[in-house]
Amino acid sequence: MNKLLGGQIGLDDFIFAHVRGTRKVVDINKNEPALGLTITDNGAGYAFIKRIKEGSIIDRLSDSVKVGDHIEKINEKSLVGCRHFEVAKMLKEIPVGTSFK
Repeated sequence: MNKLLGGQIGLDDFIFAHVRGTRKVVDINKNEPALGLTITDNGAGYAFIKRIKEGSIIDRLSDSVKVGDHIEKINEKSLVGCRHFEVAKMLKEIPVGTSFK
């Protein structure tokens, strides 16, 4: 068996069940070109962290940022309603050497 739920979900696919949690503000210093995360979205305007690369900027934040976390804002700009590729582009465009929340 390679697929579940009528052939729509593969055994290697991610399924996130999101539960409202505690909001957190994380200060990130972008001191390398890549943050080391993969972003996905639920198709309804909510971007989430899908993967974190070992040894990356995000990985070194210890337990501050985790797979499954919703990315709600960059600084004060709301990302609700944005697709994953839009969020990734915004993060990529932050200059190296810049800090953001």
